[in-house]
Amino acid sequence: MEILVLTSNPKSTGALATLTDLVAQSARAAGASVEEIRLEDRQIGYCRFCMTCFRDRESPVGPCVQADDMPGLLERLRQADGYIFATPVSSGHANARFKTFAERCCYTAGRCGRFLWMVGPPESRFTDKARFAATVVTSGVVPPWLALLCDTTTREIAELARCAFNARVVGTLYAGAVSVAGLRTAYRDRAWKLGQALVGSIRRRDLAKSPARARVGS
Repeated sequence: MEILVLTSNPKSTGALATLTDLVAQSARAAGASVEEIRLEDRQIGYCRFCMTCFRDRESPVGPCVQADDMPGLLERLRQADGYIFATPVSSGHANARFKTFAERCCYTAGRCGRFLWMVGPPESRFTDKARFAATVVTSGVVPPWLALLCDTTTREIAELARCAFNARVVGTLYAGAVSVAGLRTAYRDRAWKLGQALVGSIRRRDLAKSPARARVGS
């Protein structure tokens, strides 16, 4: 069972790093293999909107004219069973690193789909198995109660998970107005439970596919 942590956090310490690490530790404790990928350490160029990936509907990963770290990163994402997506809030949205990554995923992890008469809405290329995701979002200013009204970041990540990676978000954590010194115990507890929930969802998927389970139920 492989879970990838994909974080756009520019810092290796702080509230977001602490909570993300707790989710990862929890997943490891539940039996998953967890690897962290920091977008800060990867060369990922801005999308050039050349439509090369858009025109290819058949490849497992859509082609791109840019020779950077995205092709290898997408292959790693394709191998994974689950994801932990983490980003700080910037101007009410995921930060620039995460949005650059998301733009590049649109028709490389996704493909050009159809909805009614419309051609173009992305659908995932990663159709070999269902995947699951958890999200961790922190804001240094916006208090947590305002997340009910203005947390577009979690919704952005959920949309990316579904359309690009064929992944269902099984749990979210929004920590508002946070610092490491003032990081509430409740946030730490929720982070630990989030890792457990992610592994549990993957395990239930695998049990549902098990031939032995099928024979017992037949």
